Amino acid sequence: MDAGRCIRVEGRAYLGGRLVRVRIGAAGCKTLQLPRGFLILPGMVDIHVHFRDWELAYKETLEGGARAALAGGVVAVGDMPNVKPFIRTAELYRKRLEEGARLPVIYRLHMGVPEDLSELEKARPLSVKVYPEDIETYGWGHVERVMKECARLECAVIFHCEDPAYFSDGERPPEAELRCAERVRALAALTGARVHLAHVTLPQVVEMSRGWASVDVTPHHLLLDSENCRDRGLCLVNPRLRTPETRKSLLAALAAGLVDIYATDHAPHAAHEKRSESPPPGVCSIEIALSLLLRMWKAGVLALEDAVRLYSYRPARFLRVDADPLSGVFTIVRLEEFRVQGNDFIGACKLTPFEGMLAFGRVVATAVGGRVYFRDGEIYELASASRAA
Repeated sequence: MDAGRCIRVEGRAYLGGRLVRVRIGAAGCKTLQLPRGFLILPGMVDIHVHFRDWELAYKETLEGGARAALAGGVVAVGDMPNVKPFIRTAELYRKRLEEGARLPVIYRLHMGVPEDLSELEKARPLSVKVYPEDIETYGWGHVERVMKECARLECAVIFHCEDPAYFSDGERPPEAELRCAERVRALAALTGARVHLAHVTLPQVVEMSRGWASVDVTPHHLLLDSENCRDRGLCLVNPRLRTPETRKSLLAALAAGLVDIYATDHAPHAAHEKRSESPPPGVCSIEIALSLLLRMWKAGVLALEDAVRLYSYRPARFLRVDADPLSGVFTIVRLEEFRVQGNDFIGACKLTPFEGMLAFGRVVATAVGGRVYFRDGEIYELASASRAA
């Protein structure tokens, strides 16, 4: 397909809770007829990515992250603030949004905790991300003040919920996550802030969050654990991978409909870092996250409507974006099984603990605003593409 051309797609699609035959796109666009074995889905939305760049560009760039997202059927992302420099001011927040606006994906940004809370008033962010390091540096009292200000400004507060008071000698036990969730629950009741708990690993935290917080889970915490993932570098993440029993219980909570959102926490690092004596935490998965989720559908763990709800509809509402195929925002998958191979990844990160794992539903095309930016392994027109943030 020629770069920059619009596309009209005809084929089976999942729309409005059912599979229907549709024609998407404006008359006059080049038509792509999809035979059986292909499925049109709403564009996927990933609320938790790390697109690096700036002083971390050697790990990944904004454009490289966008390429990886499109290759995974993801049309919109929520980028995290822990880059260098850390995004804690309105000035840096606006600068990053301006750069993200040039990407072919719909770009949203979570702001970091500012030392001076007046920065929140200046930035008016969609959300603020609280890390364990923020709790350690500023204290719970400052976190409470951030939550009160976000309640006033109507920004969500996203927690990497681990209380550093329970860390010891490099260990981050499950208790750190549980105690953090208990503390944040009390603060949510006190402040009225809208709270989201990121990359939850414990089924009891999923259960206790009901009524006061939304939660997301990652593909690595659902599919990898301390027994089936032993590579020291590739398997190091925060929060840590849990026991097989805990992982299976978390998967059961997902299957029971208790989880709100599926998000990758896509975190690229250079290969030499992950293979070093002190590897940084993080897993790259945005290019295969949809296919791993569809594998759960294929295996009968989830219904297709659950997969779409978890990775498109609900995260789209969270980021306030439109992921409706009828708006020209969609992904096309070939309904086939395949083995994950990191060397096939388009992004800078090629090392993955999912290497060799069976996946289902290979992404063959991704469209944003009626334009196809990814098709059958190739990226089109990234340099000239523009998308408002």
